[in-house]
Amino acid sequence: MKNRLKKILILAVAAIMIFGTVTASAFESYETYTYSIDGEPLHSPTAYSAEISIDSRGMGLDQRLSQANDVTADYKGNLYISDKGNNRIVVLDGDQYVVKSIISEYVDENNEKKQLNQPTGVFVTDPTKTKTGQTQAYVYVCDWGNKQIVVFDESYNYVRTITQPQSALLDSTMFVPYAVAVDIYGRVFVVSQTCYQGVIVLSGSGDFTGFIGAQKITYGVFETIWRNFQTAAQKEATAKTVTQPFNNIAVDDDGFVYVTLAYGTDASKSEERSQQMQALKSKAATYSPVKKLNSTGREIMKRNGFFDPSGEVGVFYADEVSNIIDIAIGQEGAWSILDSNIANIKSRCRIFTYDQNGNLLYAFGDRGDQLGSAEGYVAMTYQVVDGQYKLVLLDKAAQNDKITVYSPTEYCDTITKALKNQNDHNYSESIECWQDLLTKNNNFDLAYIGIGKALYNQGDYEGAMEILAFAYETDYYSLSFAEIRKEIISKWLIPLLIVAIALIVLVLKFLGWAKKKNKATSLKVGKKTYWEELLYSFHLVFHPFDGFWDLKHEKRGNFKAGIFFVVLTIASYIYNGMGKSFWFDPYNKGISIFGEITGVLVPFALWVVANWCLTTLFEGEGSFKDICLATCYSLIPLPMMMIPATILTHILTLDEGAIIT
Repeated sequence: MKNRLKKILILAVAAIMIFGTVTASAFESYETYTYSIDGEPLHSPTAYSAEISIDSRGMGLDQRLSQANDVTADYKGNLYISDKGNNRIVVLDGDQYVVKSIISEYVDENNEKKQLNQPTGVFVTDPTKTKTGQTQAYVYVCDWGNKQIVVFDESYNYVRTITQPQSALLDSTMFVPYAVAVDIYGRVFVVSQTCYQGVIVLSGSGDFTGFIGAQKITYGVFETIWRNFQTAAQKEATAKTVTQPFNNIAVDDDGFVYVTLAYGTDASKSEERSQQMQALKSKAATYSPVKKLNSTGREIMKRNGFFDPSGEVGVFYADEVSNIIDIAIGQEGAWSILDSNIANIKSRCRIFTYDQNGNLLYAFGDRGDQLGSAEGYVAMTYQVVDGQYKLVLLDKAAQNDKITVYSPTEYCDTITKALKNQNDHNYSESIECWQDLLTKNNNFDLAYIGIGKALYNQGDYEGAMEILAFAYETDYYSLSFAEIRKEIISKWLIPLLIVAIALIVLVLKFLGWAKKKNKATSLKVGKKTYWEELLYSFHLVFHPFDGFWDLKHEKRGNFKAGIFFVVLTIASYIYNGMGKSFWFDPYNKGISIFGEITGVLVPFALWVVANWCLTTLFEGEGSFKDICLATCYSLIPLPMMMIPATILTHILTLDEGAIIT
């Protein structure tokens, strides 16, 4: 008995070592993903060039900016800077960037003189786009220190004050406006850094209508396990885990709301940063730092790019995620986010711009004290001057806060023109623009996708498939294949039906013949032939209870046939790894024959050894030979399913993939 236990312990230790080695090698293959060729980061042409950088003196201010927090532009191009440290809003002329006005003191409706107190966010409505009938712009200022929003008209005269609305869902600590945005219908969206229920939504008159977009609560691994053992009273007694509040907001011309959040360098948020890193590859909206919400608060952002549209993916800072602090809406559905963390020595002053489908268009920016670099960007906005979009960034410099104005380059203008033609369904013009972009940047995947989409809409499906393959774009590739398949079916419908019916009849005939053959073999006295043992597999699949009983007690199987099924299973895995269609496996980088063999044999061996150990320990009837043989035959359904499924990837589209899975 002692020798038997010793053998069991040795086999168990060996099995654990094998499993640990295989598991470790599997996890080692999941490195941080980067945009690179041969390990080198890809660099695209410059999208924006720095035009001018202006500090407080250049703006004509007698008192320097202090703790400047936000910048925005109105429909005339004027800039509004929230000068938090000086309790004022600085209004700059959109052409010369000099002081046009200062919003600081005002007289309210009770004829009382009031003073802004540490204003943070500022937003200006556009009367040319509103659907409320307003004929002038209104300036919304988050009067953070006074816990209210003050509204001014475009002549900077006081209009009204929005204080905390009366609602049982809002307590006195929740309404501390930090950022604000107003949509085309007059709804007011408020970001409060003390509100964990999401964005506060107010009507045009300031009445509370609800919350939208609350972030999911994240628990650490050990906290999740511990909560499963806590009683209801213990859970109530422990500190409540709250969601991360948003830090900035923007609305587009269609009324959709974009919100951002940042976890910073707080050690208590390591779990959230880990979830954000995982979301980069999975493109799961739950833990993305940027969300697009409709009026009901539903997340509707398209994430069709290689990675989640949330900044860095590991090229420059593989061990960190982006710290998104601001978002701005550009033209033709494009939008930009600002990655900056001035509290961190690895501060990134980078701007990432995406299209409406979540594809990265370009990224630029760096830290430094030269023109075009920054010491620590804190906010940004798009400014429209004479029909041209410019990007204005607010830099929290060590000596003096300043703004830097960027102008789009020819490369950026070509991208915008391509997007416009694509959105306007001018496919021929969009193809010309995308081709022009490829001459400037042949690594620009969106250009290949744009050309492929245009060719698809023009009916050139084969051309679309050829160009889309360069960018690994599977959705439109599958749609193009569906159109080609439709043409083939319409042309060869009768022959294809005849072939399909013939195959079904042949399979049914074969199964019927196999059933008769197996029945005759069961009555046969003496040793069964190799082919009879192989054919027995069909009886075992359709009659597993009787099949496995006969396998052990009637000696219906042998190891020659069993080894064949193991080899066939390995071959089916190899074929599945190599033979799937492009639209089901666009990144097919080949397989490791050794890896596929190991992937079948190691679980097979662990299963057999573990079962034999238990059988031996509890005085079971199954011998090592019986367990091994039964396991060999139990692999039969795998190749029977995997091989046809792999073949079907060349026949079905992505929308029909559920048939395969």
